[in-house]
Amino acid sequence: MSSDKMLNNTLFISTKNFPLCSILRIIGYYFIVLWITGMILNGSVLYILVRNKKLRQSSTNILIGGLLLADLIGTYFEIPLPTFSLLSCRWIFTYTGCVFEAMIVYFAGCSNIYMLCLISIDRYRKIIRPFSAQKANIKQTYLTIAVAYLLSLFWTVMPLLGWSDYDYEGIRISCSIKWTGRSFNIISYNITIFIFVYLVPITIIIVTNTKIYLSIRNRWQRSMLNLNCNRVKHQHKIERHILNTIILIIGGYLIAWTPYAIIVFIRIFIDTDRIPAIVDTLPALFAKSSLAWNPFIYIVRNGNFRTHKPILFPRQHPTQCDKNSNKIKFSIYPYSLVQFNLPTRLHVRSG
Repeated sequence: MSSDKMLNNTLFISTKNFPLCSILRIIGYYFIVLWITGMILNGSVLYILVRNKKLRQSSTNILIGGLLLADLIGTYFEIPLPTFSLLSCRWIFTYTGCVFEAMIVYFAGCSNIYMLCLISIDRYRKIIRPFSAQKANIKQTYLTIAVAYLLSLFWTVMPLLGWSDYDYEGIRISCSIKWTGRSFNIISYNITIFIFVYLVPITIIIVTNTKIYLSIRNRWQRSMLNLNCNRVKHQHKIERHILNTIILIIGGYLIAWTPYAIIVFIRIFIDTDRIPAIVDTLPALFAKSSLAWNPFIYIVRNGNFRTHKPILFPRQHPTQCDKNSNKIKFSIYPYSLVQFNLPTRLHVRSG
């Protein structure tokens, strides 16, 4: 650890004030709940995906699994270090621990936005270009997940190799990429990741989901002209529900990370002395909440989740309602985590 980083951290420890310490401890207790919730929710949905082969026949579900795996890694390794530090009102680990925590945070964040981008592209292909989507296979889906992880790892490792650096942030209770500094080394890295980790993926997400929404709306309006076309209406209800679920996930990610992104933008381009240390810290801590939001939204929005509870709790048996839900036939999306159970009157006989 460099002497200036050791000195700065020591100064913060010796000058901590007790009202601030009480606030940090409250956040620390919240992080304990977040850690337990994230582990249970992410682990449960991933376990169901692994145990149920039918779920893994859908590329969308596999991509969802890739997203939740990144969340599980982030929850397991990322949350504990700042939690203990919050309860102690100071960073109690070494600078190496700071770098480790920052790397996990950054890897999980990059993986999340890349996986959301891949999910949006996957839905776009299946709804806007269904024939090209049929050519894709499951192996290609796993390959795209691997590429997303490797790209996230690339951006994570670069500061260790000399392109930018990791450092304490705010009141030195957590760590991140070094956003401040006016050297070419730091500015070039920050601008590069702004383009390739934020701007490009967000643009793809917005464009694809906008086109999906317009396509589904147009199809729904056309299907309403034919009151006897129940099968088409049934399929469009499924498409709309999947789209709404994905939009909720994307919205949750943006809500969690946008305050932190604004602070980072101010750090890079505006005088950082104008930002109080606590204001600089809270958005970074709030962004970690996204690790538990994704599985929570999937479970709430997934009517079929009750059907798969016996996988987690073997002694339980599916209710009659759950058994009836399996009778629904889907022509384009055979089995999806985000499909919902429709009333019996919407069931369509095959043939």
